[in-house]
Amino acid sequence: MPSFSPGDRVELMGHFEFADGVQGTVWGQPGKQRTLKGLETTYYVEFDEPQDDGSGDGPYLGAVIDMGSLRHLSEVGRRSS
Repeated sequence: MPSFSPGDRVELMGHFEFADGVQGTVWGQPGKQRTLKGLETTYYVEFDEPQDDGSGDGPYLGAVIDMGSLRHLSEVGRRSS
């Protein structure tokens, strides 16, 4: 799995709260959060544009996002070989 550093540009994919394709910037160091899947690595992402969540709450300027729902923007558009 990829890791992320502060300042990395990312895109959300497959997150349960926010839409696919939301882009933002990683801030701070990774954290850990207990989920139904177990202990997951998370990152705080500041969104490029404020976002409403799946419940219609918001707008949020950023959120804690699990690592599995993030990909580097440099990877967007790459094709698997």
